[in-house]
Amino acid sequence: MKSSYRASESKAVDAIKKAIPSSLKQDLLKESKGMFAELYENNEVFPNHYIATTIDGVGTKIIIAEAMHKFDTIGIDCVAMNANDMATLGPVSPFLFMDYLACQSKVLEEKTTGSIIKGVVNGLQQCNASSILRNSIRINFGKGETASVDELLDSTNGLGFDIAGCMVGFIEKQKFNKQKIKPGDKIIALKSSGPHSNGYTDLRRYLLKGEFESRSEYKKTYSGRFSLDAKFDGSTIGKILLEPTKIYIEAIAQISKNFDVVGINNTGYGLKNLNRVKEKVEFRINNSLKPQPIFDLMQKESGFSDEQMYQTFNMGMGFFIICNEENAGYILDTVKDADVVGEVRKSNNTITILEKNKKKIVFEGY
Repeated sequence: MKSSYRASESKAVDAIKKAIPSSLKQDLLKESKGMFAELYENNEVFPNHYIATTIDGVGTKIIIAEAMHKFDTIGIDCVAMNANDMATLGPVSPFLFMDYLACQSKVLEEKTTGSIIKGVVNGLQQCNASSILRNSIRINFGKGETASVDELLDSTNGLGFDIAGCMVGFIEKQKFNKQKIKPGDKIIALKSSGPHSNGYTDLRRYLLKGEFESRSEYKKTYSGRFSLDAKFDGSTIGKILLEPTKIYIEAIAQISKNFDVVGINNTGYGLKNLNRVKEKVEFRINNSLKPQPIFDLMQKESGFSDEQMYQTFNMGMGFFIICNEENAGYILDTVKDADVVGEVRKSNNTITILEKNKKKIVFEGY
């Protein structure tokens, strides 16, 4: 099922690309094509900076928020999905965030929108790199749009909504892409706060009983044993699944202020994210961080292989930094909850290999 979905997604993306004429991408910096954040150039208006852009949503993690009637953290996730993609650029300064909130009318009537936006504000307050990079480019909450679309949305309790956002930032031209990945470089992983905002369709359906779901066509997709209030790891399943995505923008700004690094956001597709780089190298992960217990539970309940787990979830590693070997120790002194998890090796193709349980698991393509 998952491979079929991935194939359909790939075809959909190809169709979108074909529908966009090259004239509407004429100012795109080609080095950023296909990466986590796109860069655009206009020398007349911004002679010294590239314009950085990201866009993303939260996905089906929203269903957990709806079921728990807790709406004040999902906005953090929306900001984080954008900010962490932007953080891959290194010394980047977020400038503008804009959101689109689509919801059922009950969300408007109960003023749930206020709680959702409080989460967005919380996330944006974690995205100010201005003081770190010593510039005047500060984050702003730009124009937003809220729409009542009952005929487009459905939910089990009438509180259905979806939120998406986009972020615009700036990076000095002289500071972009200075680091080239090469054999011998070290791979540092920054600890995640949990599943972040990826793999939630699998997490929900394999872990949860879905007793909150009243729609029969969706209720039958749940095969788990747990309720959202089931006790687990000193908390509850629901609270752990709703833990906000960690935002790395300030940590990466602090690191990249002193060191040339390459950032990789470990989001959907897991370790395959490393394969998005341009260089033909092997990323060898042989000292992965210990995953949080929720991932161990997921693997036990789903029967997923190690390959499936590390290709679907971040497995405790939320963000990767690739750096020169001599700088690794200094970087670890700068950032908390991180460790060297591997190294870059010679290869004729871009590939990632995970050493796990005395096996080598190969991840090709993206």
